[in-house]
Amino acid sequence: MKIAAAAMLLALLRPMPAFSAAPAETAQKAITALSAKAPASEKTRIETGVRQAARLWTAEDGSAEDFERFCAENFAAGPERDLILDRFQAKLEALRGHFTAMGRELRRELDEDRGELKPVDKLFAAFAPDAHLCDDLFKTKLAFAAILNFPIRTLEECLKEGSAWSRQQWAQTRLAQAFAFRVPAEVQQKVAATYAQAETYVNGYHIFMDRVVGGDGKPMFRPGLKLISHWGLRDEIKALYGDPQGLERQKIILTIMERVIRQEIPGSIVNSRDHAWDPDKNTVDGKTAEREPDTRYATLLSLLSAHRLEDPYYPTHPTLMDRSFRLQREIPEAAVESLLEGLLAAPAGQKTAGLIARRLKRKLLPFDIWYDGFKPPKGLKQEDLDALVRRKYPTAEAFRQDIPAILAKLGFSPETAAFVARHVEVDAARGAGHASGAGMRSDKSHLRTPVGKDGMDYQGFNTAMHELGHCTEQTFSLQKIDNYLLAGVPNSAFTEGFAFVFQAKDLEILGLQKPDDKAEALKALNDFWMTREIAGVALVNMRIWRWMYAHPDATPAQAREATIAVAKDVWNKYYAAAFGVKDSPILAIYSHMLCYGLYLPNYPLGHVIAFQVEDYFKTRPLAVEMERMCRIGGVTPAEWMRQAVGAPISTAPMIRAAEKALAAIR
Repeated sequence: MKIAAAAMLLALLRPMPAFSAAPAETAQKAITALSAKAPASEKTRIETGVRQAARLWTAEDGSAEDFERFCAENFAAGPERDLILDRFQAKLEALRGHFTAMGRELRRELDEDRGELKPVDKLFAAFAPDAHLCDDLFKTKLAFAAILNFPIRTLEECLKEGSAWSRQQWAQTRLAQAFAFRVPAEVQQKVAATYAQAETYVNGYHIFMDRVVGGDGKPMFRPGLKLISHWGLRDEIKALYGDPQGLERQKIILTIMERVIRQEIPGSIVNSRDHAWDPDKNTVDGKTAEREPDTRYATLLSLLSAHRLEDPYYPTHPTLMDRSFRLQREIPEAAVESLLEGLLAAPAGQKTAGLIARRLKRKLLPFDIWYDGFKPPKGLKQEDLDALVRRKYPTAEAFRQDIPAILAKLGFSPETAAFVARHVEVDAARGAGHASGAGMRSDKSHLRTPVGKDGMDYQGFNTAMHELGHCTEQTFSLQKIDNYLLAGVPNSAFTEGFAFVFQAKDLEILGLQKPDDKAEALKALNDFWMTREIAGVALVNMRIWRWMYAHPDATPAQAREATIAVAKDVWNKYYAAAFGVKDSPILAIYSHMLCYGLYLPNYPLGHVIAFQVEDYFKTRPLAVEMERMCRIGGVTPAEWMRQAVGAPISTAPMIRAAEKALAAIR
């Protein structure tokens, strides 16, 4: 998004509309009137519900008398209150489900590989059909009916009391929390439009690697290779560990990443094969070229501008950080940061780095955060592996048809495998791939993964397995949940956990690997090293958002310098000693920062959760236990982990496993 557009977003900020009369006075009158007719046992509920509703009632909703009349007519107890909960569950499933389906259709051309992306496709993708839903639910007084009758629980209450709640109490809690804040439709629409523009920028950020040349002017990469930043660049680095001649190409990809981060990359070579680029000299067709403007950081700042539109409507959670951790993840930011720092500071990190250096027979370089050598041999060279997968899955439809067989290999019964397969569609992704879950039981999840014109390659299959983990979780946690308001898992980190479990079994599904003790040790080190890498990236993501909130008027150039400084600081504290390299900005390369807000902490949390869950599966059947876990639904992370594996979220099992593996592999 351009800077001027971001400024326009900020100009839309307006204060919360004023209540139609003195809130305390009006609320007290309603409380007194209700209390006179209700049993004494309902007094606390009356006071809580009326004050909750009064806090969000505006002049547009009616007069003080209207408010009192609404409370008198809509406060319910006993079976009538239960009926309200049941009605909301049924109606919200219909509303959310159809809006989810509409949103998927509007974004189809942006998310799926359906040829050239047209300007009108971007306009449709930016349209959020549910942007007015919250507004409409308040205007029709339905939202007030919910918060009048059910208490809005704080995170502290959920953590302290939730383990004793019934499933119905959890559903009541989730219903009230859905209306705890009132964000105007125009603000939600602006946020959605901003993210759509950011995704368009990211999804179109490709480097034509066959146009990347060395000092001799000759191409350094195979013909036809086009890589999206950062995903494709990172995965090519991983693939090159198996190439005896791959080091120089890994180094040049590192240089490309650094050029992208510093915005030194020539604008003329982004998503274009018209020119030859020498990243070391940073010349285009042998000449100095104009760099890309600070579009990367203008895009980042556009997210800040959009979320600041929401801030006034969350008085108790006035920043995206508050909302991301306390409302969405329901894990305090400080707790997440402490978890990540503890993992990064573990001595096993330094020891693992030393082992990698010995294996590579050289000093480590910054891109070795993606070292891929702990995975047991795949049994085939990369090109042979790609050919195998292409033969097996020439189309996205071929993968879809194979889902029952894949799930059967993972231990699911034929009936369950068929059930999941019936609720999953597979599409060729325009970008790196993702899973789009259903919002109602009559809909399906959509699995998106890259599928080339010649079929799916190994990386596409690896992504597809990851997304199948998401889709399987989405199917269980929606289709088999007892209360719709509890559909899903506590937060995105948990669905990432299941996705990682599936992804780690990709070679087994292809029939190329049967794990033994050595393979288990290697996997433990691989899990630890991958989690350590993304933990640093997540810290950068968290800290740059703190910086942006502290500097709301920053320019893209200032955001660039701040991001680089934050990335270097995290690197120097947790990586430099092990790598013998200072001041690397590599942790700032992740494109998630530009189009997914504060999503990145979900990945290390997902790895940690996946490790604990997979460790639990070692002595229990994956298929049966996964379904049981998914049916726990959207309680708090702490409560979910208690019920699922009987332990809190912790990095200790992963660190212990890494230490044990280091001793075994020496």
